[in-house]
Amino acid sequence: MAMNKLERIEKDIEKTKDKIAALQKQLRELEAAKTEQENLRIIQLVRGLHMTPQEFTAFVRDGALQAPPTPQPDFEQDEQEENADEE
Repeated sequence: MAMNKLERIEKDIEKTKDKIAALQKQLRELEAAKTEQENLRIIQLVRGLHMTPQEFTAFVRDGALQAPPTPQPDFEQDEQEENADEE
């Protein structure tokens, strides 16, 4: 009886490992497809600029793609919210 239970557990472990391996493969494929779609979107955006490679290089080099500065948090408002929570 105990041996059958042990065999069944071992069989379940093996099935679970197989499922995990299949899911990991699927995850890798999905991540690769996502990256490919992101790259295609970037290519479309760059081509939409209608620039020569030299113009695009200068565009990037000159910092045209830098993110705008992030807004600084309003510490006064945060303090007011903290004080309201304490009351």
